[in-house]
Amino acid sequence: GIVYELSPSNGSWTFTVLYRFTGYNDWRPEGRLTLDAAGNLYGVSNGHGPANCGEVFKLSPSNGSWVYTDLYDFRGTDDGCYPYGFVILDASGNIYGTASEGGALTLGTVWEITP
Repeated sequence: GIVYELSPSNGSWTFTVLYRFTGYNDWRPEGRLTLDAAGNLYGVSNGHGPANCGEVFKLSPSNGSWVYTDLYDFRGTDDGCYPYGFVILDASGNIYGTASEGGALTLGTVWEITP
């Protein structure tokens, strides 16, 4: 997968790849990204991580490129599996989202990650 930017340019659009996910056979970024006030991008992947249940990641701008950080790996137990959609952030830096499977009844979860 890739993270890209579309920018208006002289009545059309310019497509720019910001980050290319490499080295993973099952890497599937899911949904849209969320931007914080510092310019970091947050998102989820579906089917990656040690349990192949997905993860929450952050991309941070650094000297004209982007640095990837794995924030959380889902285990597929009570925490959920296969995060879905996009994440939201609150003013304290907590990250919220949903997972389509896992949880107490294996029907999915609503989760929170705190800094």
